[in-house]
Amino acid sequence: MSVSKSISTLRFDGGILCLDFVNTIDNRKKVSTSDYLATFKDLLLWYSRTGALSPKIIHTLERLAKDYPQKAAIVFEKSLTLRELLHRLFVAVIAGKSPAPADLMQFNSYIGEAYANIELTAAGKLQFNAPVLEQVYWWLVKSAVELYTAGKPAQIKECPACGWLFLDKSRNGSRKWCSMSTCGDVDKVTRNYQRTKRKKP
Repeated sequence: MSVSKSISTLRFDGGILCLDFVNTIDNRKKVSTSDYLATFKDLLLWYSRTGALSPKIIHTLERLAKDYPQKAAIVFEKSLTLRELLHRLFVAVIAGKSPAPADLMQFNSYIGEAYANIELTAAGKLQFNAPVLEQVYWWLVKSAVELYTAGKPAQIKECPACGWLFLDKSRNGSRKWCSMSTCGDVDKVTRNYQRTKRKKP
């Protein structure tokens, strides 16, 4: 996949960290699409925009990636594997189906690794106990576990236009698009064009 879009302009319509990460593929409804993430550095830029990691932690991870480029590459590939795994898991949730046993087993291995490195702070918050490269996917695992076990599967939806996943936090649960200003507008224009075309003799 080619990177044709910038992380600096990437929208965050998912409503939660793990879904925003799944949405770093430009359009899941197209065979040929763009991936916003090509390197470990891109992943850190994405985290910088989310605000999920402090500038201090990001700086530490940048230094570690520079000192251990091979490990950074492995961690990056493992992060992308997790991204596609999360997409499959949540699409299954949306469809009201159980996840594939192999996917559940794979995700449980991620959970085991991440939660073996988590600790409770005096302030009552959970944090990972070491500034290591693997933190970039541990936080995503934590976010996904919290969402998956929240008991609100109906809130997770898939945009019919681009395939992005998002939490529908609207009062009546009627949100259809990842964004009304993008996919919603495109749909509106398309439907207007089709109506006009049908009216022509």
